[in-house]
Amino acid sequence: MENSGAFYWERHPEAEALFLHFLDDYKRNNGFLADFEKKLISRTSSRMLDFVDHILVRDSKEIRDRLGNLGFGRKEEAEAVAWSHPGALLPKVILVDSSAGQHPGAALRVESIESFLRANELKADIEGPPLSPFRRGLISEEKQTVLWVVERRGTSGFAPISPDDEYPQDYARGMASWKNLLREENDDQVFSDMARVAGGLVAKLGVGLAAHIVCLCERDYWLSRNFAGRAQKQRQDALGLGWANHDHHTFRSSRRNFSKLINLFLQLGFHKRERFYAGRDAGWGAQVMEHSEAGLALFLDVDLTPEEVNVDFSKEELKEQDSLGTVGLWCALHGDSILKAGMHHLAARFEFEQLLEDMAGHEVNFMAPFSNFPYLKQAFSVAEMWQVSPTRAQRLLQAKLISNEQAAKFLERGSVGSHLENIERREGYKGFNKKNVSAIIQETDPRKS
Repeated sequence: MENSGAFYWERHPEAEALFLHFLDDYKRNNGFLADFEKKLISRTSSRMLDFVDHILVRDSKEIRDRLGNLGFGRKEEAEAVAWSHPGALLPKVILVDSSAGQHPGAALRVESIESFLRANELKADIEGPPLSPFRRGLISEEKQTVLWVVERRGTSGFAPISPDDEYPQDYARGMASWKNLLREENDDQVFSDMARVAGGLVAKLGVGLAAHIVCLCERDYWLSRNFAGRAQKQRQDALGLGWANHDHHTFRSSRRNFSKLINLFLQLGFHKRERFYAGRDAGWGAQVMEHSEAGLALFLDVDLTPEEVNVDFSKEELKEQDSLGTVGLWCALHGDSILKAGMHHLAARFEFEQLLEDMAGHEVNFMAPFSNFPYLKQAFSVAEMWQVSPTRAQRLLQAKLISNEQAAKFLERGSVGSHLENIERREGYKGFNKKNVSAIIQETDPRKS
């Protein structure tokens, strides 16, 4: 789905209520699930629903009709029939046959099952070898209600996968090839190298695993430059979860590199979702991209003029301007996100107010919320301050894109860098808040720091 501005995501309160109803029922029957939810809230500031990969529900004509009426579609998967909602950010539903010994319950998504078992002092038989695209382990069964944990790497299927003997080396080499890319200086050469490596990943592992590897490496690079992210990741790792609750990855781009950035992600199997344009005076826009197979979403920011709202950025390059907006100046000071700077932010889903309170105890504070609706709440952590390279400052000064005073301040104090985004979604809402996102973008302009 691609749209230049007329598309709006809808809210689906009844669909979310169905999941919450089943989860409440399962928590009453399975004490481990109920206790783990309390740990999630107190130790990671997260909701159970945001870590649920899928729920298992007893099959019946009534539930099929209910799912269909709520907008869920049915898809045959290996070992399962999955129901998913194309317009909502909600887990999938797997219908189970009680007469065949299958039980209802929930499956939690984690980055590493072994880490989850170790952190929670559990044992389980894991189906699927390490690093394979889909693995699972049954960790609790009480009153015929089960709790599974699952790992996913670039796949939306439900059958444990046992790749060939070469796979572990191919996966490790793929990770190393992306992490070893030089991220600075000659932009054209870096993008050429990235396209080559991405092509190799796709050819060897497929688009799902290739996209998974690239985003995993980009999260790791962002973590190396963001204290708030490291603090929260440590909290989530204490329960063996990793970043299984990620919502979207945000990359900022210079105008000259924007079409290259989009083409890189198209090469990895992402598709263009809605274009995000916050109004004629905003000075910036974004392309939202999604990889449904890998379960990944991207928010790609760039300076835009009012006339460019309908430009197809994957086909038309954006010309350089004689001034820089918020996004362009950030990239000029630090490098594009896919290059030297790293992601502008990772957004992960939390219990919004709880995270604000809990992270204050870890010396991480947040800016004022830029979305505060019952169905969508968003806030950035206070930005990291990054040093500015004298070479970059001098280049901007010579091009008359910053003043002498601004150059002196950037060199003395640094400039705003990256964030962690606290996002809470309700009612399955999958969209973003155009008006207030523009306001927070302006608040993060380096010239205001």
